Amino acid sequence: MDEVILRSEGLTKSFGKFTAIDNIDLKFKSGIITSIIGPNGAGKTTAINLLTGGLHPDKGKVFFKDKDVTSLTPDQIVKHGITRSFQIMNIFQMLTVLQNVELPLLSLLDKNLKWFHTVSHYQDVAEEAEKILRELSLWDKRNKVAGELSHGDQRALEMGMAIASKPEICFLDEPSSGMNPLERAGLLELIKRLAEEGTTTFVIIEHDMDVIFALSEWIIVMNKGKVLVEGEPDQIRQNKEVVEIYLGEEV
Repeated sequence: MDEVILRSEGLTKSFGKFTAIDNIDLKFKSGIITSIIGPNGAGKTTAINLLTGGLHPDKGKVFFKDKDVTSLTPDQIVKHGITRSFQIMNIFQMLTVLQNVELPLLSLLDKNLKWFHTVSHYQDVAEEAEKILRELSLWDKRNKVAGELSHGDQRALEMGMAIASKPEICFLDEPSSGMNPLERAGLLELIKRLAEEGTTTFVIIEHDMDVIFALSEWIIVMNKGKVLVEGEPDQIRQNKEVVEIYLGEEV
């Protein structure tokens, strides 16, 4: 535990004349729930895109367990054990809840559906899909079309898809977005429970400070494409620069 599982060195990304990420060094420790916060435009999502292969940096490197993964594609990144969710819901709306979870499992195991073969033909996939959906309290809704789920259940399903490949580190981008208080509480409990199982390290991007301080063991604060400060929740809460950025209200 507490070993650095993923890190970046001198990560830089510009879009035209705008520098979104400006020479940042990030470190994420195994088993530690880390949150990345900052005002809109701070570069949080761009940083995650760089770390998970969605974008390639102009300069700098990304290392997973000291292996250079900077130039890998998103599917290659996933096979290394790095996954993510998105701000915008990223589930297959017309497929069933069960099928949404089965697809990443099939991909992970390098299995493809063949003519006349159903997923039930692959017993290991079926068993793992059931396990995940039971963890998410979605097993009873397994045959429901995913697009008909409540917003909170869709968010939970998306997390299920992200953890289906048994990642060593999973980035959650605005996981509580659009949730009501009850759904948000359920999400917090789910993340805590999955983290306590010790198989996946979570990194969270959030604007909801209640979520941040309820979950985080370490917080990275970004502003204008740079890391402003990082530390334990109490240190961040009392940091004058952080308070100024948030106008002293949310923090």
